[in-house]
Amino acid sequence: MRILLHGRLADGVGRQVDVDAPDPCSVGELRRRLASSYPRTGETLDRSRACIGSALVGDDFVVTPAEQVEFLPPVSGG
Repeated sequence: MRILLHGRLADGVGRQVDVDAPDPCSVGELRRRLASSYPRTGETLDRSRACIGSALVGDDFVVTPAEQVEFLPPVSGG
């Protein structure tokens, strides 16, 4: 499944990555698989929000292959 990353996640891993995931799969499972494949994302990924379309979703949300998941890390600044 293709996942889009933003901010610090994209800086460390790349703008998009493919993660081997079952169909269907929860956002939480995608997060765990991504963290396992890219350990340096750990803390930032844990604090990131998942987005599908224009909606923020929780880790229990079940994703289908037709949906695109994006992880948005926290942003700071003024």
